[in-house]
Amino acid sequence: MNISRLARLTFWLPIALSVHSAWAADPAEVDPPVPEVPSLQSLRGMVPPDPSGTEGGRKVDLMTDYVLNRSAAILLGKALFWDMEIGSDGATACASCHYHAGVDHRITNQLNPGQANTNANVASIFNKPFVASDIPGDVATYATLSGGKGGPNYTLKKTDFPTHVLSNPLERNSPIVYSTDDVVGSQGVFDANFVKPNQPRFDKCTQQPDGLFQVGGINVRRSTGRNAPSVINAAFNVRNFWDGRANNVFNGFSPFGNRDPDAGIYVTSERSTVATKVRLALNDASAASQAVGPPGSPVEMSCGGRTFADIGRRMLDTLMLKQQRISSSDSVLGPVSGARRPTYRELIKNAFQPRLWNATQNVSVGGAPYTQMEANFPLFFGLAIQMYEATLVSDQAPIDAYLQGDHTAMNAQQVEGMNLFLGKGKCVNCHGGAELTNAASRLLMHPRERIERMVMADNLTTLYDNGFYNTGVRPTSEDLALGGADAWGNPWSFTRQYNTVLQGGRTVDPLDVDVCTFEAPLSAAIPCDATLKPNVGFRDSVDGAFKTPTLRNIALTGPYFHNGSRATLKQVMEFYNRGGDRRGEDANNTSGFEHPAVNQHNTSNLDPDMTALNLTPDEIDALVKFMEVGLTDPRVAWERAPFDHPSLVIPQGHIGDENAVTQRPASPKVTTRQATDASLNLKPYGAEGRPAAEGPLQPFYNDL
Repeated sequence: MNISRLARLTFWLPIALSVHSAWAADPAEVDPPVPEVPSLQSLRGMVPPDPSGTEGGRKVDLMTDYVLNRSAAILLGKALFWDMEIGSDGATACASCHYHAGVDHRITNQLNPGQANTNANVASIFNKPFVASDIPGDVATYATLSGGKGGPNYTLKKTDFPTHVLSNPLERNSPIVYSTDDVVGSQGVFDANFVKPNQPRFDKCTQQPDGLFQVGGINVRRSTGRNAPSVINAAFNVRNFWDGRANNVFNGFSPFGNRDPDAGIYVTSERSTVATKVRLALNDASAASQAVGPPGSPVEMSCGGRTFADIGRRMLDTLMLKQQRISSSDSVLGPVSGARRPTYRELIKNAFQPRLWNATQNVSVGGAPYTQMEANFPLFFGLAIQMYEATLVSDQAPIDAYLQGDHTAMNAQQVEGMNLFLGKGKCVNCHGGAELTNAASRLLMHPRERIERMVMADNLTTLYDNGFYNTGVRPTSEDLALGGADAWGNPWSFTRQYNTVLQGGRTVDPLDVDVCTFEAPLSAAIPCDATLKPNVGFRDSVDGAFKTPTLRNIALTGPYFHNGSRATLKQVMEFYNRGGDRRGEDANNTSGFEHPAVNQHNTSNLDPDMTALNLTPDEIDALVKFMEVGLTDPRVAWERAPFDHPSLVIPQGHIGDENAVTQRPASPKVTTRQATDASLNLKPYGAEGRPAAEGPLQPFYNDL
């Protein structure tokens, strides 16, 4: 999307605050020009919308029909997000992968071999040696860039980044010095299958040998196939997860919105306390959809086969955060930080309407009996975390103060970087709006513009999902991302669903397309004819497209890209300065993918802005400094309210290394060979945040 188009869509907030940021430069040193910045805006005053939609066909909204008390629901959401008890092992929280400025900064046992690869023969090989058919000109290696073994329980080093190295960093087709399809993901749980909840500490599960995530035959924690994106400002996103599978519509049961035929919630009425199952469709609730994904994942938090009703059965009478410490000044949890903490049953009753939990008879979920409150646990979990994450808005960065008139908030170098961001660097073309991502509130307010038509890098016209782009980080065949499909065969992509509609089919997601907003119009006629439609079977650029992440607090949210392949912002800018890492020419390169199942035979899916930028070293420094300082909210860096949190013990790999690990003693919880966890211990911080002596959060590179 080009800048002029962004400017046309941008709205300005009628707020004029003057705030001197803790990260601001000395005013005596600053007298920068005031540029026109029509495609950037302050985030101050913006709040994610409350979800609304339909329940059983009738119109509903969050506060009228579900939530009794907003503060109680936010408290419940924060407790659930940070509670280690949610994991089957009693040691894994949602926050375990989002504890550092909303992301995961762990460096041991984080590698995944690239399991999203469309070639199943290589998807489970760590440090796979490449051949010419994978990436032309690549060199074979079984080691990390630093020469390490890599794989399970490996500890990353500074010299392991970037994971794609060229002989000439300015020329993307120069000889490859090193490359790997391994992903820096997030470690989760051991391989196991669920048997039943086993209060009070962990689920009863049957463990089995893991053929992939193991060291010397001893299981280690599994790692995800993509890097964990930030949860801060995520409530603004139209869809969540890198591939958009966390639907904008929350169904109260799973991440998949209207796609899931088994989804529904259980409600009573004034006439009956017997609960009945009804369909739910709450719009603008992708954070809720995202929240209910990881707790049931056999990689991230769960033994395989555990349902959300099973989680509810174990958690309802569990004391909130019972293993963890809470600061008495915690901005949300402080009032319940004393000796007697409430149970989750009590918290749910305080937060949600009785019709969602007061049934006098059990209901059936998957053929098994559960109480109504157990069956509705994913509803409570998703909405409460959505409401908590809606408070995690980082709107006090220097850029916010600058855009609202405080021109001392950024120094001359940072202002130069902002101008490059808007111009020569092309950053704003994908990272526009207040959240600095085209995948967020701009599309919430303009839902008919979720599909775009434009001329791609190969000079051919295509349609694609706004806010999702293929920038050639890796060959498309390694991860189709948005080009994939759900368990029922429906494409994740709005664009592919639109193609289905044009062929007489039906769409599973709400979709209304305004062809008159296309950047590349269907016709040159003025005024635009809104009845025009693209040709049936049109070309799309969906394969290998990933959701654009926010750049707010970007200094703290490495490693970068969906595969965690860059450790610093300079490495990121080196990638963009050469026009990405795709191999080949613009019309035929490794961003292309032959996808006959959806009648796409593209030799390129590359975003048109992926061209050499020719930035000088000084310009790169200015851009990096703008992003590092200008986009960082000091409250995030210092973990001040609303970014304060309880204590958390986080698995950080295992005792030993990539060659040998210490085995855990056998116990009722451990029935197969498992490695002993090493741990990272987070202190609790209250509203005042980290003490000055500890300093602020640090970039990922500093942790290596």
